[in-house]
Amino acid sequence: MFPLGSAGIALILLRLSAAGMLLTISFPRAEVTSSEWASAGLAVPAALLVLGVFTPIVCTLCCCLQIAVLISLRSAIALHLLFSIVDTAALGLLGPGGYSLDARIFGRRRVVLSSDDDSDIG
Repeated sequence: MFPLGSAGIALILLRLSAAGMLLTISFPRAEVTSSEWASAGLAVPAALLVLGVFTPIVCTLCCCLQIAVLISLRSAIALHLLFSIVDTAALGLLGPGGYSLDARIFGRRRVVLSSDDDSDIG
């Protein structure tokens, strides 16, 4: 669930790509045309994606936001946004990877049983 190595690095790149695409919704054509509240509302999930915090939940939220924007668009950017939705959905299904806060919080744990536990049974 939390792969390391090249797969973990690929998931970092996918998280960065999904966060970047979410921010391009907020700043089309590199101009600040939307309100500060809308920009902040999209910056928070983008930051969570970059850090890899609650990735499946945040990806679901991001997909919903992107679909809402896609419905309101009527331009050539719609195809670009459609691919972004597919990438974000793939990230949500794959998980955050080993280099994320999710891996630190929910990662594998080693459980060591002591030999004293066996003597209490008999």
